[in-house]
Amino acid sequence: MDDRERLLLLNAIPDIGTIRVRNLLDAFGGLRELFAVSETQVRQVEGIGPVLARRIVEGCRDSRLLQDELRLAKQAGCAIVTRLDEGFPAPLLEIPDPPLVLYMNGRWSHEDQTAVAIVGSRRASLYGQQTAERMSYELAVRGVTVVSGLARGIDSAAHRGALKAQGRTLAVLGSGLSRLYPPEHADLAEQIAASGAVISEYPMGMAPLAQNFPRRNRLISGLSLGVVIVEAASHSGALITADCALEQGREVFAVPGKVDSVTSQGTHQLLKQGAKLTTTVDDILEELRLEPIPMPRQASAASAPHNLRMTDEEQRLLAHLSPDEPQDIDALAATTGLSVSVCAATLLGLELKRLVKQLPGKRFIGSGSVAKRLGA
Repeated sequence: MDDRERLLLLNAIPDIGTIRVRNLLDAFGGLRELFAVSETQVRQVEGIGPVLARRIVEGCRDSRLLQDELRLAKQAGCAIVTRLDEGFPAPLLEIPDPPLVLYMNGRWSHEDQTAVAIVGSRRASLYGQQTAERMSYELAVRGVTVVSGLARGIDSAAHRGALKAQGRTLAVLGSGLSRLYPPEHADLAEQIAASGAVISEYPMGMAPLAQNFPRRNRLISGLSLGVVIVEAASHSGALITADCALEQGREVFAVPGKVDSVTSQGTHQLLKQGAKLTTTVDDILEELRLEPIPMPRQASAASAPHNLRMTDEEQRLLAHLSPDEPQDIDALAATTGLSVSVCAATLLGLELKRLVKQLPGKRFIGSGSVAKRLGA
């Protein structure tokens, strides 16, 4: 067994964690030495009780555990990189507690060192989702990798924005890759793997336990130059990511929201504490000292209707929108026969294509030239 396999085996032992591994390595001098010690010796290490000591010693001798992990990763088509490997993401070596092992669908690239995380509430408003998707899109077309957590709400909107720009995006999970969470994002995860990577430090079969997500947040911030909080309640997990970013020396950005919105309380709290107020992507690029690159021509091509490929739902909505008669989602659902949720998702895509504009009160107007072309 080599040191790479020892790291993989240690990582598969339940409840050991990176801090305890560091204490063990400090106590015994190296991986080879650790794998040769007795249960009594392990119990002398800070933070190791009798139950965990027995689990560690037994785990270090359990070759089946190692083989099971290798087999599951191979079956899922996952790559495994340890912090001893050249392919390990360099930014994570800078954080206080880098993971021992990363499982990846897709790949991390050196170009991903220019990355920004966009995270926020799972129960995001339409405004929050639109903002996350727009910012992610505009970062991606400028060559910035977008990092998030594949969660519902802001995270998934951020990934979709980067994908629409045909850019790179990384999703960091709080579960094993064979226990994808949330399960309805399986298709999204496939798209991300093709344009970046889906990443987890947890063993393949790890369930999405609540305690896993605060730890995975340190990887989201660790992979990034800065973290953008789009929407967050006062006790949101996104605020944990902001705390991780500060501890790691990363920048923290916050997008302002409505003063009476629950999902704005956390972001406004961050702004009071000194987070960079962010309304445009240029705010992020300037703070990170990345040259504010103009939007590429192909990114603005969406404003030219003849270049667009539109879905049936998009065409149906545009046919019922005019530039001078704002309509809300309920009215559009009634006139088009589409559900409210389909209308909301379709309008978001049309906004990114600059074919629809949202007005106060969540009312929408469309481009007259496109509506005329569609026969409205």
